[in-house]
Amino acid sequence: MRYSGVQIGFEPKVVFLCPLCSKEVEMVYDRSEGWTAEHGGCLNFSLIRKVPSIQGREFRAPLVFMELESDFSVKEAVEELRRLISDERDLGKKSKLESGIRKLESKIGFADKKLPELLEVVKGGSFGIKVVSGRAVYALVWKATEKFAGLAYGGGADDNLEGLIFTSSMDEVREFVLRWLHNWERTLQLPRKKEGA
Repeated sequence: MRYSGVQIGFEPKVVFLCPLCSKEVEMVYDRSEGWTAEHGGCLNFSLIRKVPSIQGREFRAPLVFMELESDFSVKEAVEELRRLISDERDLGKKSKLESGIRKLESKIGFADKKLPELLEVVKGGSFGIKVVSGRAVYALVWKATEKFAGLAYGGGADDNLEGLIFTSSMDEVREFVLRWLHNWERTLQLPRKKEGA
């Protein structure tokens, strides 16, 4: 992984190989959008320069996190694009929005399917996982020295801590990631009526 710092006349960027497809990914810094990477059809990535401390203690963490978007988060983005389409008069822009919807809809089920592979990548310590749950809820998991650390935040501008894990068990890490991947599905499910009630 190479990092090019901010210098006059140079574009800050981070270049690395995608752990899934082994193709080169280039993350470029943009003042309005932050760190972005074009790596269509595979993973999205987040560059996190400093992960939050756990109980005042800072841990070693990777610079790049692989993004796992929950199905709820994908559907939330699709709904927003559909709302934009209904207000859009320009046919060219409307066509781009429809293309974006199809691309997003193809991601439904991707996170659960790729999770075992991504957990193997996390074991190496070079990448972490960022779970995008939706509605401003997200979680981070990474290898911090000999153990794995995980933090989940939710619901607002102040990023309230919602969950925490520090373990050497990959099963616990997997359960933590799954919990946040399916956070809204569990929250929004209505209780079922009992037989004969």
